Amino acid sequence: MTPNCTARLSYNGAKCLGLYLLSGPDGVHYWHKQYPYCGGVFQSPIDLQTQLLKYDPTMAPIGVWNYNLSGQEQLTLGNNGHAVKLSLPARMYISGLPHRYSAAQLHFHWGSPTLAAGSEHTVNGKRFAAEMHIVHFNSDKYANISVAADKSDGLAVLAVLIEVGEFNPAFDHFLKFINGVKYKDQRVQIPAFNVRSLLPARLDEYYRYDGSLTTPPCYPSVLWTVFRSPVTMSHRQFSMLSTALYSSSAQESASMPLNGNYRTLQKPDQRTILVSFLDGELGFQNGRLPVPASFLKYCWLLIIFASIKIYCIILMTHTHTHTHTHTHTHTV
Repeated sequence: MTPNCTARLSYNGAKCLGLYLLSGPDGVHYWHKQYPYCGGVFQSPIDLQTQLLKYDPTMAPIGVWNYNLSGQEQLTLGNNGHAVKLSLPARMYISGLPHRYSAAQLHFHWGSPTLAAGSEHTVNGKRFAAEMHIVHFNSDKYANISVAADKSDGLAVLAVLIEVGEFNPAFDHFLKFINGVKYKDQRVQIPAFNVRSLLPARLDEYYRYDGSLTTPPCYPSVLWTVFRSPVTMSHRQFSMLSTALYSSSAQESASMPLNGNYRTLQKPDQRTILVSFLDGELGFQNGRLPVPASFLKYCWLLIIFASIKIYCIILMTHTHTHTHTHTHTHTV
């Protein structure tokens, strides 16, 4: 992966070797030396494997409130050196969780211009082109995201998997301003928009598990909701995201491209991943397209109905034959 920089992980004034670089003293495999939680349990992201999934019928659709922001409002789009981030007002919140979680920001993880595979979570080993995280904090208990970040019930993140496919006008709300944040620490003000348009159409089908921040300090404080259905962005839109940004500042002589900014997969640690959709709808299994449970139920009803009908036909035929034989015998 292409090296990316963040000042908080530089050491002894030497050149930053990259937040996600696999090797080197600041690489992802060495985060735990400076940030112990990064080497602990309940870390994210993970592979959402079929054998880890458990259906929970009590899981309600995610409710998103005040997501339709007015275009008269301004949001801050920024480059923090390891992601592009959009600030969000705290009056946006989600329901359906044990507490009220208010929005703080959203950001993206993506692959590289030559490899559109940069989602943090994977599904049965499949990595998607990119992933969006909408970060919320527990506003019932904590004043802001800084206070909530290290609390066990502090954060809730909505994760959206992104595929390269059809053009998605929702992403252009901020992509058209991305050249204004090419370098680390640059920020621009952009008009607000309906953030709901960035989410999948269905908010009732998702994976749910307890995990962590995917960047240092890796606090295990996140209740993850990963939507089952991915959204799309066009090849042009993905190219803008993966080629426009640098992890270095404008003052640095050597510009370092910002891409491949996803954390390696973490151990499941015997966690159960709850899902809000039925077993027959969990995804491809053994190379076969699964049959939805509702369709199986319909098939069983057809079989029962057909069996009853055949039984009735046989019974009517037997009765008719018996009556005909009885009448013939009486006439003779």
